[in-house]
Amino acid sequence: MYPDQQVWPPAQREPAGGVTQPLPAVQVPAPAPPPTPPASDGHEPSPAEPEQAAAPEAAQPAPRRRRRTALIAAGAVVASLLTTAAQTYDGYLFYDQQTTEATKEIVVAAGQAATVNNVEWKASIKPFKPEGNGGYGPEVTWLQVDITKKAVDESSATLTALPSELRLEDRAGRTWAVEIASDAERPTDRLEVGKEYKITAGAIVPTAVANEVELMLRPSNYRSDTPTDQLLTRENAERSRNPEVLRFRRR
Repeated sequence: MYPDQQVWPPAQREPAGGVTQPLPAVQVPAPAPPPTPPASDGHEPSPAEPEQAAAPEAAQPAPRRRRRTALIAAGAVVASLLTTAAQTYDGYLFYDQQTTEATKEIVVAAGQAATVNNVEWKASIKPFKPEGNGGYGPEVTWLQVDITKKAVDESSATLTALPSELRLEDRAGRTWAVEIASDAERPTDRLEVGKEYKITAGAIVPTAVANEVELMLRPSNYRSDTPTDQLLTRENAERSRNPEVLRFRRR
């Protein structure tokens, strides 16, 4: 049904030019502006920018591609870590075998010397008390460890390294670290044959075992004339590690 319309008399019309509400003008869309980089001065985005920002929403597969790429990269990292871990473990097995199986203990009588690879070693231990006992009570004793090293012929002159291992050990097999304080006399290129070089070290042990602990010294086979490109090779590591450990008796 159509609503009733006035047919007669004719309805009053607005006079020409008397329209109270203007007709909307036809807008011709302006060409889209070229893309512009994001502003860095904090200005408000232009009206065209929301349309440009919304464009990636149409490309739905992109996030899935990125996730797949990330998974592939993560897998490669894990594989690399596993390979490194395997190599590290292999290196550990080599080191563990050297330290636990390839050890020969040489007992040195009190006041005597021992010769390994034509290098003569001596050692002595004596207590000393720093001011205030270094902040410790009477249950702790400081020990000074004096070591001498001497090349007995030219074949050992380039064996310039410090001992690769130093520790104090009591009768029960407990050990304490020995820290080197000074080796200022020791040259790093070549030893003078027949000259004794002093190495001063120290340790802190329980007073109850201060008179029984003995020095355990493992000489190093490192030679100062080893070519640089061979320093980190497995073969050089095998040659440098000495299986012989010297135990210096106290009495």
